[in-house]
Amino acid sequence: MNRRQSIKSRKLSKVSFAALACGIALGFPCTPAGAQSTHEGHSHDGAAQAEGKHDAAQDQGGPASANVADVDVTMGHSHGGGPGEKLKDEVLTKTSRSGNVITNTTINDQQIDNLTDVSHYVAGYRPLISTPRQSRMAIRGVGVASGSGGSGSASDTGYIVDDVYWSFAGWQWGDLVDMSSVEVLYGPTGTAGNKNTNVGSLIFHTQLPSFEDKTTISVSYGNYNRTRDTVNSTGTVINDALAYRVAAYLDYADGWIRDGYSGSTYQDTARAGIHAQLLGVGDDWSDRLSFNYNGSNEHNDYLTGTIGDTSLEYANFTFPTSFFQNMRNKLNWPVLTTDPNTPFIARNGRDPANVFMLTNTFNKQAGENTFKSISAVGYGAWRNNGFSDNQLLQLGFGSGGMDTYALQTSQEFRLSSPKDQPIEWTTGLFTFYEALEDRMHHWDFGYNSAAWLGYQGALPGLTPWWLNKAGDFQAAAYGQATWHATEQAEITFGLRDSYEVRYSASKFAAGWLYGLPITPNAQNYALARSGGYFPSDSGGFTSYHNGLVGILNPKYQLNENILLYALLGHGDKPPSVNTQSLGVYSYNKTTSQFSVAPFSQPFDGSEKSWDYELGVKTNWFDGKLISNVNLYWNDLYNFQISQTKTLQTSPLLITQSYLGNAPHVRLRGIEFVQQWSPIEHLTFNLNGAYTEARYVNYPDAPAPTDWTFTGVPATAATISLSNTRITGLPWWQINGGYAYHVPVGRALAALGGWLGGQSYTFFHYTNASWFNKQQYTNPYSLIQYWQPAYVMFDAGFGLHTDDRRFQITLWAKNLFNNRPWTSWSPGSSSAPTTVGISTQGPRLFGLTSSVTF
Repeated sequence: MNRRQSIKSRKLSKVSFAALACGIALGFPCTPAGAQSTHEGHSHDGAAQAEGKHDAAQDQGGPASANVADVDVTMGHSHGGGPGEKLKDEVLTKTSRSGNVITNTTINDQQIDNLTDVSHYVAGYRPLISTPRQSRMAIRGVGVASGSGGSGSASDTGYIVDDVYWSFAGWQWGDLVDMSSVEVLYGPTGTAGNKNTNVGSLIFHTQLPSFEDKTTISVSYGNYNRTRDTVNSTGTVINDALAYRVAAYLDYADGWIRDGYSGSTYQDTARAGIHAQLLGVGDDWSDRLSFNYNGSNEHNDYLTGTIGDTSLEYANFTFPTSFFQNMRNKLNWPVLTTDPNTPFIARNGRDPANVFMLTNTFNKQAGENTFKSISAVGYGAWRNNGFSDNQLLQLGFGSGGMDTYALQTSQEFRLSSPKDQPIEWTTGLFTFYEALEDRMHHWDFGYNSAAWLGYQGALPGLTPWWLNKAGDFQAAAYGQATWHATEQAEITFGLRDSYEVRYSASKFAAGWLYGLPITPNAQNYALARSGGYFPSDSGGFTSYHNGLVGILNPKYQLNENILLYALLGHGDKPPSVNTQSLGVYSYNKTTSQFSVAPFSQPFDGSEKSWDYELGVKTNWFDGKLISNVNLYWNDLYNFQISQTKTLQTSPLLITQSYLGNAPHVRLRGIEFVQQWSPIEHLTFNLNGAYTEARYVNYPDAPAPTDWTFTGVPATAATISLSNTRITGLPWWQINGGYAYHVPVGRALAALGGWLGGQSYTFFHYTNASWFNKQQYTNPYSLIQYWQPAYVMFDAGFGLHTDDRRFQITLWAKNLFNNRPWTSWSPGSSSAPTTVGISTQGPRLFGLTSSVTF
């Protein structure tokens, strides 16, 4: 039989997706048709992404008797039969790690469009998205170091797309398109491939190119003038040797926050993207080339809203002059708004973002083993042009203005043994390089600045530039092996050694205005006294670090219904770049001279993790009832976090902020996933997480704002937070819902034609995500603020043909229209009481239709 004949034969008889992905998606040798996979409980490698067990659908497989080219690559859209469903079954019933999976069916039916939507379906993950360049994505409450600008700071939470780790938060921007599944993996990673993380990873699998020609067009309409159009086309380029796939989207909507003066809307949507792939296959090799672009141009910087005048009360029971009073006294300015949903912004530009990613995955059979090469390069540019000023003021200091440019490359080589062996192993080499440059313009004086500050040097248009460079290079060797001691017992060992080199440089340059009677020295004075810096250059610094990561992961299949496992993991997070490593200046009015405090350290210390977990996975009644429960205790030593120190410079005390380390933080809690299918086509889902994040030892934490009153001793600049909970984190998150698919036959027969001749399935679903209350203030502040508990409730119903070639869905998100705040601040004499604006959005509803031909 020639290849063309074999392709025709495969289209008549479906080949399992286990053979599909093992041979093509991940490049592992294909299990012959009809062979039984015995991979349950084996660690996923970095591509299938559970740090240990390989998915039956995306697996390393054993020695292949069939050619890689003799595998049919299908769309995987059918309900219950795609690779996402197989991956979910593997993660919930077979692997020896805690995790969860959102399948392609759920993504499409329930309109999961972005990372915020993902967080409503898997507990313990929070995207914490703000601007396109910045996200505090966290699992178990930790991610990028608090107080970091994001550049040069590794995250405890990994972000992986098709087996490629993307470091900087800006790579996460854009809509989810062309997804096969989304996976959340809990616990330390890195011993089976990719880059190491301490608490887990969010992992995306995109759809594969197919040798079956198909094109799907989807159109959505909703409130706020929402339109979202996608096209997804796949098919053969060269017979059975080369396939393509192209997915593209356009997404537009008005913002849900409207300016009371200009009528402009903020938190709008204006983005587009494309994902193009080529897949080549041969007798013993495969190669997948992927290009991804995401771009946007939106008003994203309105993130802080005014809810009232200054509410700060100092610890000595005195009060500052209020912000509104200063507006009257200094500027004779009226109060225009205390409604965070109706701001009055004098200057707020759009924030253009452009992200390019190119990856290539090559797989080759090497005897009984499999060789895999994963190459990636990405470039991104993000510009933030917004201001935090409200009330139509143009003060122009403390804004979110920042331009960031990033380059990332990585190369990984893996060699993996066949499956069904007493000892299975994966080993490899990983290299990673990242170069980041920030061009911050947090000060941009406007026409109110001079009168507000009382300094003539605060000229309109005076803009200092805070220039930071951060570099990272990692070279690592890793290995992981699973020993099948008996038919019921196995144990996985993993070890990784990473050598890391980091670079840091900071420079502060003022864009002085010349040809004016106000001298550059007077302009410098205004900058320094407004909270800025004097022109300075720290020079370049380099940090060298060697880190070890290891896991010990036993598993025991007690019987066909109950699986027990344990995990002992040691993680290592390298030092982060301190992008605030500048000298701080004060001004002596008597001598008319500046004095400088020393530069802060260019790097903080490395963070060590010890993770202990116990879990049980059960399934009953032929898989109709599945229950996962995982208990974890994670100690983080030298936890990376923002620090504060107070320095004596005559005649003033200066407070300097920088990245440092808290000696000991502890995460502990419980994660659970429940799935119940009492009857055919009906599935209930319930998952949740309880997270207790606590400072075990943190004697020198920054003191809250109410401890900064005049006359306070320098020793009061820090306060002990030892044995207190970390704030800003809900203790509980619980998600629950159902999906019901009901065959209704030829429900549209009266329409006649193609639509009338199809057999249909009616479906409906709900999903509720409940977040416990959150404390947003320092536990020792006089005034406390807690964000009340809230629910994000989504629901919808629709109709699709049984082969899903046509589908229409009426959907709604956030039906209760909850708009929780993300932060709270009591303000000061230079700021009102403010709240953080939620990026989860308001109540949304719409109609989505799709057709495949």
